[in-house]
Amino acid sequence: MNATELTLIQQLKMTRREIERRKEYVGFTDADIRALVSLREIVAANIDEITEEFYKKIILFEEMDRIIGDAETLLRLRNYQRNYILSLFDGEYDEEYVQTRLRVGVVHKRIGVPPKYYVSAIHNLSNTLRKIVTSHSKNDCKSCVSGISSIDKILMFDLSLTFDTYINSLMDEAVKIRQEMENYAESLEIMITKRTETLTEQASQDGLTGLANQRAFYSELKKELSRAQRRGHSTVLVYFDLDGFKKLNDSKGHKRGDEILVATANSMRSCLRECEVAARYGGDEFCIILPESSLSDAEEVCERICRAIESSTGDTGISCSMGIAIATQEKNLDANTLVKSADKAMYEAKKLPGFAIKIARDV
Repeated sequence: MNATELTLIQQLKMTRREIERRKEYVGFTDADIRALVSLREIVAANIDEITEEFYKKIILFEEMDRIIGDAETLLRLRNYQRNYILSLFDGEYDEEYVQTRLRVGVVHKRIGVPPKYYVSAIHNLSNTLRKIVTSHSKNDCKSCVSGISSIDKILMFDLSLTFDTYINSLMDEAVKIRQEMENYAESLEIMITKRTETLTEQASQDGLTGLANQRAFYSELKKELSRAQRRGHSTVLVYFDLDGFKKLNDSKGHKRGDEILVATANSMRSCLRECEVAARYGGDEFCIILPESSLSDAEEVCERICRAIESSTGDTGISCSMGIAIATQEKNLDANTLVKSADKAMYEAKKLPGFAIKIARDV
């Protein structure tokens, strides 16, 4: 349920029993009610003087003068204060009375009156009422003392209610601020996670083709070789470059060269399984890691990739020379050695006659 659907009493969960307990805390009894009611006529007759005296003391303080702000606001406050003072002596201190006192706290909090100023104002009001009661006591000391005591009690009762709203407002603000901070921290964490993922991708990907870069390639190859040794299966590495690429790049320009490299990367992706890693080793050199594969399987993959590259690059004269090397349980090669073996096989492929698909094994 929204706060606007509840009264202040309901928001603060203030029951009739709680109201009566509040009165007991300050010793407010039926005798005090009678004493306050008996003073109503005196207070009503002097209400203008009481109000004038109250504000005369209040606006002496620069902070309060600044909060009030202007003459029109001061006039409205004077009228409000008149009604507030008279209500102290009405003799009705029920839930409706409590609701108005809680509202006082809310209003003062919203207009920015700090609690210390409100306490000071209550103290000044108490002194002003004391003077009026004392000056009209007609030497009835017992009645005077009783009236002053009852005034102090009702003002303390009011003060406790007002401070409840101050405290409740501060707690609401604290909850809202905490929620805002939690939301901010959550959004910041999401943003950091996304940026970290982006940076991680950028650190492991080739900027042009989106394939794994050389650093990420070696990392994946080492992991795969270690896993292959534990599980007893082979790992095949394909190393190739683009024949005719340098000539095209020099004659057609780097932009066209970049288009060929991107087309090559896309061709590799289209021919490989998710578990197979395609990487740009550098320049126009590429590598492929084929886990749990054989040399014959690798040759089939190489042929598919070569055809896809030739198809995607058109009549540019680009072809492939591919070298294949394998690491097995019997031939346990580290990453660097396996790369050198595949590189060596690639240069052997370049020596083969013909133009289109040239594949050589290093066995």
